[in-house]
Amino acid sequence: MISFESLSQINKIIEQDKISSTYKFALLKNTIDVCQRYDHLIKIEGSQANLPLGLIIEGWIFDYFPFVFNRIRQQNSGRVLNKQIESIYAELFEYMKLYPEKTSWQDAYAKVYMKYLSMELDAIQSSLLIKLSKEMAKTITQMPMKYSGEEKYEIYLPESKTFGKISKTEKFNREFLIENFGKFTIKKDHYHIFRYMGQSLYGNSTIARRWRETTYKLNQNNFATDKVDAMIYKTIFSDRNTTVGRKYLPDECQCVWSGKKLHQGKYDIDHVLPYSVWFNNDLWNLLPCDPKVNAKKSDKIPSPELILKQSDLIVSYWEMYEEKAKELFEYQIKSSLMSAEDKVINKIKLIEALSEKSNYLISQRGYSAFSL
Repeated sequence: MISFESLSQINKIIEQDKISSTYKFALLKNTIDVCQRYDHLIKIEGSQANLPLGLIIEGWIFDYFPFVFNRIRQQNSGRVLNKQIESIYAELFEYMKLYPEKTSWQDAYAKVYMKYLSMELDAIQSSLLIKLSKEMAKTITQMPMKYSGEEKYEIYLPESKTFGKISKTEKFNREFLIENFGKFTIKKDHYHIFRYMGQSLYGNSTIARRWRETTYKLNQNNFATDKVDAMIYKTIFSDRNTTVGRKYLPDECQCVWSGKKLHQGKYDIDHVLPYSVWFNNDLWNLLPCDPKVNAKKSDKIPSPELILKQSDLIVSYWEMYEEKAKELFEYQIKSSLMSAEDKVINKIKLIEALSEKSNYLISQRGYSAFSL
């Protein structure tokens, strides 16, 4: 399945390509993330894989947020990014009253990121992020996608390189990005490497290390290692958050895995796909669990068989969320589990998609399975 020639091409980008910015590292990091977490949105056609460009744009907006906020150069022109991108970030910071001299980058990042995830951005914030997305798209397609590899567009081939005609919306979110920025193509061999070997590539010794080294070089080593590492890895968001799930679930319910009756709200909220693995606090991933069962499950992955066995109960909780927080639930589950071709939510297909992700994590990534 893994082509050594294709693996060599990617390794050359990481270790040997001419580097004048951190753009290639950000592109590779986010390509890995898309291949591993959003396989349901990827279409394989012959020897090619088509991926949504919008997901790369989303990654770039938040990956570069702390560097722009702290004025840490990411390319060799003397600027953090380019003038247009920096000016839009500056407008956003000003509008949201986020000032480096008064606010830490962690607090600023959290404020914007959580508004984005919970669909609480207002019309002006959405408008600014659309402008930013267009500039990011142009930079991504005309810089690292173009110059990764020995030939132009050898590894990445974007569907479009101009993004002037993007529809306006008052709701900037992941669905908007996926629907409006088209796709890009990589070879199926490269897709397999990103999907099955991505965690090996994106580690201390490879992409992250090169991103860190390049940042030091561009800034004459003026920053502490842990500060730059925190910006690259976003370690401030390592905590699980189950508060929103409990907000919509009843006090009297059943353990999602054992079926045991739970009373008076005395239950845990389990991340179906563990947060330490999937980094997802969406409603569909937060289900009630008996504390003893949750302790036993810990960070294991529910087996596909267990998911199918408990599918009726899982779906019943999804329907509760859908009834009480319809817009948020549907938005989250569409981008997390639904394929691009599916326009209507089909609970059977969603269970199948969840089972497939479970199987991938257990059989391909080596995580331990949980079953009862």
